[in-house]
Amino acid sequence: MPRVLPEVTATNAVKMAGMTSALALVLGGVVSLANYDQRVTLDVDGAVLDVRTTAETVGELLDDHDVKLADEDRISVPVAQALTPDTLIEVRSAKPVTLVVDGEVSQNTVYTTTVGETLEQLKVTPKEGAHLSAPRTAAVTNRGMSLIVSNPKKVTVQADGKKHTVVTAEPTVADVFDELGLRLKDLDEAKPGLGSYVKPGQSLKLTRIVHETRTETLDVKFPVNVSDDSSMFAGETTVVKAGEAGADKAKVKLILADGKVRERVVVSRSSIRPPIAQVEKRGTKKRPDDSVWDRLAKCESGGNWATNTGNGYYGGVQFSASTWRSVGGSGLPHQHSREEQIKRGKILQARAGWGQWPSCTRKLGLR
Repeated sequence: MPRVLPEVTATNAVKMAGMTSALALVLGGVVSLANYDQRVTLDVDGAVLDVRTTAETVGELLDDHDVKLADEDRISVPVAQALTPDTLIEVRSAKPVTLVVDGEVSQNTVYTTTVGETLEQLKVTPKEGAHLSAPRTAAVTNRGMSLIVSNPKKVTVQADGKKHTVVTAEPTVADVFDELGLRLKDLDEAKPGLGSYVKPGQSLKLTRIVHETRTETLDVKFPVNVSDDSSMFAGETTVVKAGEAGADKAKVKLILADGKVRERVVVSRSSIRPPIAQVEKRGTKKRPDDSVWDRLAKCESGGNWATNTGNGYYGGVQFSASTWRSVGGSGLPHQHSREEQIKRGKILQARAGWGQWPSCTRKLGLR
């Protein structure tokens, strides 16, 4: 195993060049010709060369062997240092590693040469039975790598109407499904997706998707034909002839998710039995005595005789419960017809005047 390198970057090594050169001048003298032919060891990312060289410095040796240092790379000795017999120069390139540990993804820079060394640098200790995407002895190239560590973990899988609780070291959802013998067809869905990394305690779900085409009988609503009748008061409606629903034969496309209808589309339909229209009459006759009450109700409640807004007032002209009872009403005002509310309103108006509805009667010019 290569030695652990000191924290010397290529940039810092260059900065030390001046100091090393100055030291050489202080020592004085001329380097003997014997030093131009010496044996040194060059270790570049685990590739070890025992070389004989005429280079005087580490930097010259690197140039001779076409070793280029990037700013983030590390070297064990300064590039300006003079070579001496048996010098060991270790160069470690900065390598990008994407690490996935039990579904957690991180981006890292390492200076290691094998997967085992990388795990040590990143302080990752796989548990017994863990899945490793590459063996510990595998090399880490200068291009870097993706490294997946998946420890045994408990997960829940819902599929085909069953719930499975398993302990697995498989890294992805697809791997867990394969381990359980769950085979997906083209339309089936996985949640999370098949390529998602599995986290401890996670719930996985497989949904079976089926497309079906069926023939169904559909109800067809009957139309309503309404005509005005001046003999009936406005708001009154009478059914002259009851309508009947028709029926259509329809081709329906269904999308089923675990047997339940998710989407339903009618592709085509043809009539089996046409609907019969309902005939109604609608009154148009004005209520001469009550028109003022309709205008008052429009102001008080928007004309909604059945309203209960929860503010303690009820019906078209907004009786309070106590006032309603004081004029002989039963229950609550909004539970009664428009005519019953107007009847009680007339009693109250005769007894206390239009001031019982101060704002709206002023707007309507009633006082």
